[in-house]
Amino acid sequence: MKKVIGGFFATIITMALMAIPAFAADIQSVYALPKDNVYAVSNPDRNYLIVVNQNHPIDLNGDYIRKLQPDLVYFPNVVDGDTMAVEKAAYLAFTRMQRDLEVNDGIRIGLYDGYRTASDQVYLLSNGLVSSVTVMPGYSEHHTGLLLDVVVWHGGEWCSESEKRANWPEFKTLHAKMADYGFISRYPAGKECITEVPYIPYEIRFVGTSEVAHAISDNDLCLEEFVGLQ
Repeated sequence: MKKVIGGFFATIITMALMAIPAFAADIQSVYALPKDNVYAVSNPDRNYLIVVNQNHPIDLNGDYIRKLQPDLVYFPNVVDGDTMAVEKAAYLAFTRMQRDLEVNDGIRIGLYDGYRTASDQVYLLSNGLVSSVTVMPGYSEHHTGLLLDVVVWHGGEWCSESEKRANWPEFKTLHAKMADYGFISRYPAGKECITEVPYIPYEIRFVGTSEVAHAISDNDLCLEEFVGLQ
């Protein structure tokens, strides 16, 4: 994937995308709550409670996918500098949380993965670059740009993918405070029978507002339970 030197403002992002047609062509932007509910990331009235799982796939086919572009922010991830993207509102909320955690708690967090196209998913699966919990294209919430893979700075390096690391103070603090910024744990412990995904401490999900995030996390719910999909 080509690297894009992006900024934090929509005008800069737009210029970058225009300069790199391959990126614009690869963007898949329209998502569907099964069959009858179309959701576009570029829609200002977007539904941040969209659920994508084994029983509710995104419709990655159809001509309408090529007619819209998601409202994405492009930037290098903190681990290896490869270009990644996140839905803009989710990114802005994450950067506020990132700043506050560092200033108030002395904890550094970063982003390693976010939005994925169908071709991204196929590439990762075919090259063995993802874990066994990663699903086939169309069934991953990474397609929405709202599911973020978080890394924490621990022991002099960026670290993420281990259940044991959920006991680290960095992840404990993140999990305790992220609802204030509109994030929940997408695959929480104890909800595996509903999410059908093992507990993943480093995958957080933007749900739009702190009020919604607290309604989910404070009541010990997963996203499926909150929206009535069980």
